[in-house]
Amino acid sequence: YEYSENVGAGYVSLSKDWNKWSAKAGLRGEYTHAKGCSITLDRENIQDYFKVFPTLHLLYTLSENQSFSLDYTHKIQRPKYEDLNPFAYFLNENQFYIGNPDLQPSFSHNVNLNYTLQDTYFFDVYYRDNGRIISALRFQDNQNQNLMILRQNVLGSISYGLDFTYSKSILDNWYLYAYTSLFSEEQTFLAIESNDQVVTNRVRGFYGSLSNYFTLSKDKSLTGELGLNYMSGFMDGNYKISETTDLSLGFRKSLWKKRAVVSLTLADILNTSVGRYTAKYLNQDNSYITQPETRYARVGFTYNFGNFRLEDNKRDIENIEERQRLESD
Repeated sequence: YEYSENVGAGYVSLSKDWNKWSAKAGLRGEYTHAKGCSITLDRENIQDYFKVFPTLHLLYTLSENQSFSLDYTHKIQRPKYEDLNPFAYFLNENQFYIGNPDLQPSFSHNVNLNYTLQDTYFFDVYYRDNGRIISALRFQDNQNQNLMILRQNVLGSISYGLDFTYSKSILDNWYLYAYTSLFSEEQTFLAIESNDQVVTNRVRGFYGSLSNYFTLSKDKSLTGELGLNYMSGFMDGNYKISETTDLSLGFRKSLWKKRAVVSLTLADILNTSVGRYTAKYLNQDNSYITQPETRYARVGFTYNFGNFRLEDNKRDIENIEERQRLESD
């Protein structure tokens, strides 16, 4: 399979600040010429198109501690080479992956409304029209008893939700970062092993993440981290994923004036961070669970030779600046 793609793009942006308002708008134009040729199938696919992608950001500062912002973006998702290659790759004797040379780029519209209070509380309401997104869909052939993984442009995909983030030092030795999300995801696709019937896969769920950072000694040489992630369920193409929980714990101790560091990490303590994938609709009824090595204990020891303090001080400053940037975002 031979594939070539040429993209030419132009950009323009404008920004303005006045009173309590700030605005920034941009426009990107792209011309794409792509050609794919399957030598085995003797097929040629040519795509030739021009698209514009506007962006808009509005910020209103209500007071020193409150602000609202509105963001809009229009994006493109192009198929990858391995998604287009029609060659069948067998994972085992009953399951194989096959590319789709007829894939088309997908275009999405994303809208976010944000509210920030005291640089501590962050609310985000979002809506995304993902368009005909490229998705990995799995279909079982009941007659031949195999499972095909196929890249396909879905007929439609939307997602929306409400996110809340809290970030603050609770005590002098305890910093908390909490993120929660109420969301809805759905995709509509053609079930090719069910007479091309139209099926909509929909999941409404909750995601929560708690990250706790502790200073456990007066000289700040001993620190700890406790994390908990929970997902009520999610969606991957035409599969639904069961609930998952990930609990992790870590400690870090510096020795000999920070010349050495000893660390301990316990990941996926409950062994519940991996969910079951299930497809059950029409004539499809299958499920599987992966077995990645997510549960482990890791002990580390680091010793710094020579003059390391200048580099460490610089790294600490960069980490502080990066954390402040992330919190302001």
